[in-house]
Amino acid sequence: MKNIMKNIKKLFALISLTIGIFACTDLTEIPYDTVTAENYYQDKDAIVAALVRPFEHAHWCGWDGDRWYLQELTADQFVWTQKGRHGYDGGNWIRAHRHTWTVEEGIINGGWVGPYQGIVQCNTFIADFEKLDYLSFGLTDVDKEDHIGQLRTLRAWYYLFLIDFFRHVPISTDNVTIVGQSKPQEVFAFIEKELKESLPGLPETAKAGRLNKAAAAGLLARLYLNAEVWTGTERYADAQKTALDIIDGVYGSFSLDPDYRGPFIDGLTERRSTENIWVFPHRRNIYEFGWMYNAFMHYQARYSLENTWGGWNGIHLSPSRDLNGDLYAYKLGKPYEKFSDDDFRKQSFHLNSDDTYDGFFLIGQQYVFNKDAGYGFTDVKVLGTEEWNGKPLQYVDQVGRISEGAAGLAKGSHVETGEENSGVRFIKFPWLPESKGLFQNNWVAEIRLSEMYYIVAECLFRNNDVTGAAKMLDAVRKRNFPQEKWAINSYEQNLSRLTEDEFVDELGREFLGERHRRTDLIRWNRFGAEWWDKPEDAKDNTVFPIPSRALNSNPLLQQTTPGF
Repeated sequence: MKNIMKNIKKLFALISLTIGIFACTDLTEIPYDTVTAENYYQDKDAIVAALVRPFEHAHWCGWDGDRWYLQELTADQFVWTQKGRHGYDGGNWIRAHRHTWTVEEGIINGGWVGPYQGIVQCNTFIADFEKLDYLSFGLTDVDKEDHIGQLRTLRAWYYLFLIDFFRHVPISTDNVTIVGQSKPQEVFAFIEKELKESLPGLPETAKAGRLNKAAAAGLLARLYLNAEVWTGTERYADAQKTALDIIDGVYGSFSLDPDYRGPFIDGLTERRSTENIWVFPHRRNIYEFGWMYNAFMHYQARYSLENTWGGWNGIHLSPSRDLNGDLYAYKLGKPYEKFSDDDFRKQSFHLNSDDTYDGFFLIGQQYVFNKDAGYGFTDVKVLGTEEWNGKPLQYVDQVGRISEGAAGLAKGSHVETGEENSGVRFIKFPWLPESKGLFQNNWVAEIRLSEMYYIVAECLFRNNDVTGAAKMLDAVRKRNFPQEKWAINSYEQNLSRLTEDEFVDELGREFLGERHRRTDLIRWNRFGAEWWDKPEDAKDNTVFPIPSRALNSNPLLQQTTPGF
């Protein structure tokens, strides 16, 4: 229980955000090194603090690094380029992009360790809660069923990472028994059982950050959608039915947000998106959505976005254009140019006078935020600090040593040849001005109702019902376009456009940066294909190797990934 107490102050801060409970105990007087399960649970606040801890870890697991890297930097839409003296990082990002990883990769080890850390926490608290007399704490047996169901569902979510990344993984439920790997079919069955048994005891409406019936059902839909890849047996009919039940309100009331920005601004105001089924909450100085800002934003971004953070200037969209400015011929990648010019999302990001914003990208010349007006930009240009030191900072949809002239262009466009202005910057999860109290307060949606529409659409498409698929996609897509431009962008009204390649592109547009892409490409048999600065894979790379550190720590593990 030491880890609980090390995090207890942070836990109670998070509790105040997610469930409205404020601690009044002087926690500094607790002798942390002697706390045990028997004397830790003194009141219901302690129970709730324990319940929240694995959810805090879940946010970190899903949205703070390695698991996101594995899903997005190994796919076709994002890349972390080396920018001169910055960003080589031992070649991690080059190997991820070109699919040349080894069993020693830190991010692959993180793909194993992160979920298992969460599973250990869930196992611990499930065992604790099962022994507690909830009535003696002023709680009910319904509360107990909910809490245990929350943790079993969350544990299943952690196992979804493991079956997706590694297939053959140990199933651990007690933190005591050392076990070897189970077959993918066994892991799949375990996840399905956990979700189906937990779902009835979950509420239809949950507190922010917690799980509800629709979230558990959504995880089932994800499980079924990928069943053929993970186990060899397709379950598309089950995926379609489960997702359609969520859409039809069987598990609670949710509806598509009419605003294309809506699902990504929960937490910034009192407005809550009707589309978001399961979110991870944030609040400044408590639990901030900081990793993604750091990874994506330039050192100078604070001037245009109005905050005090520096950024790492790492990740950006994969380039759409070569060094001559011509569009690449690859089918995959080119994410920025895959958006229609009519699409609201393709706008360059800017803040409006009513505190709303437009656009999901930073591209072109960057200007200093207009503090006097409280929105928009001045005509003062943000300047570079590296290759473009003292010169206007302009993000380009290209990667190359453009600043070096002809000699730089001769080096070509590669992961190793980026510079500080390379790539379109991603700001779908908006970082709004610090002076308005909005910076780092945005929540992140783990499951959105739109995903269920796309699951139904994919199942219909695979069953040759292109018309039905187009209808489901358009139900979500219509919000992205001006009314007068909708007819030429609608799939229903331009049915021949909805090919298999277009469906894969559309998945990339809707879920850009939401940790879907690798899984989607694998399911559509495109993960090994060619894209910018990556040739067609010479071998199957759809399953990561069991990390060497995991093999060394458990004698019952074996390397089950072919080629390693």
